[in-house]
Amino acid sequence: LAVAAMASPSSGRTSGNSVNQALKPSQWLSPQQLERIEAVDELTLERLENMSLEKGAELLQQVYHLSQINHDIEPTYVPSNVQVYVPKPNGDKIVAPLNEMTQLLKQQQNFGQDEVTIIVTGLPKNCETVKKANRKLVQAYMQRYNLQQQQQQGQKYNKDSSEDNNRQRTSSEEDYSEQAKNANTKSGDIIVIDLGSELPSFNSIAMLDTEKIGGIFGKWIVKMTQDLQLPHETIHLIGQNIGAHVAGAAANEFTRLTGHKLRRVTGLDPSSIVAKGR
Repeated sequence: LAVAAMASPSSGRTSGNSVNQALKPSQWLSPQQLERIEAVDELTLERLENMSLEKGAELLQQVYHLSQINHDIEPTYVPSNVQVYVPKPNGDKIVAPLNEMTQLLKQQQNFGQDEVTIIVTGLPKNCETVKKANRKLVQAYMQRYNLQQQQQQGQKYNKDSSEDNNRQRTSSEEDYSEQAKNANTKSGDIIVIDLGSELPSFNSIAMLDTEKIGGIFGKWIVKMTQDLQLPHETIHLIGQNIGAHVAGAAANEFTRLTGHKLRRVTGLDPSSIVAKGR
């Protein structure tokens, strides 16, 4: 490594693909070039020996400059006023920004009389598979809470997917339907905090400040329980993927502010936290 480093350009000049050491990493390498740089763990002496001296020196110089970047990345993305919706058994939805939803819920007769399940989505909805998964998660709770009413009204909620209408039901869905018919269901309400719609790219997911946005959601749950006089023992908070971490932060904030714990917090497929320290 020392020999190769000595052979690398050190005068601060730029010659061909040589890297100017005086420049910031973002100035001497494009994002595409950065992505192509080998991981340090993959650099072996054998691989370097198979390169020309110039190529090996160039690669080592790039890795050196890359190592000088401050890796203590702080997540900074906090979406503002995430949309919330409350699905109804007849297929309608109450839709509003987070800060306006509580007032709308006050107008709903008997809302929160029994259980309340709050779902925090955590995957971008520009993928058909994700939309389908979100839809089925909501449908599962609709069946649990409003099974008889949903059967009588022909499950209108399912009509928002032409794909589901046109395809044949799978055996697993039929099995689930049979289980739902025989289940000991009770009434309840569903609130979907659609964080996933505010995560259009991998960068937004990686840089999401889960603690801060979770704290915002936690404060909102406190306000909702106070305004609607809902007992905390009836609330089940579900987080999906990166939303699982947000749900955990929201529950912690709720406990910090009230001294109480929500009845249940569930993480569905929690993701790896991408932006973190060294």
